[in-house]
Amino acid sequence: MGLAEKRLAESIKTEKLPAFEAKLKDKSGYDINVDIDWNTFISYDEYPLSRLEIVFDDIESFVKKICADDMGKEALQDKMATISLTNSENNDDVKMELKDKTLFLTVQLVQSSFNSQTDSQLVNYIEPLL
Repeated sequence: MGLAEKRLAESIKTEKLPAFEAKLKDKSGYDINVDIDWNTFISYDEYPLSRLEIVFDDIESFVKKICADDMGKEALQDKMATISLTNSENNDDVKMELKDKTLFLTVQLVQSSFNSQTDSQLVNYIEPLL
């Protein structure tokens, strides 16, 4: 990790993450905390950090789809308070799990490939659990 990764991570922490959390609150009607395991994103190069916004967009879209009405907003609030993001270089680690009001998402934003959950995959996983 070099200075470029540190600067980009700090920019995301101070500017993009608060804006993202505000968008989630706007869509869901409640605060959803986003916990990012920064070490897993900055230990490579700038590439994973530069792709984080794509993950944010899919999460925002998933929350919007679930929270299309008051029933969805209430159901999501009862089951999810936090989203935990981890990056892995191993494609086999990519997964999603809802446990203890936390949605754990492991994405693979390293190397030349890109693997994360789409908004539709998130909806298809979460909706039956609500």
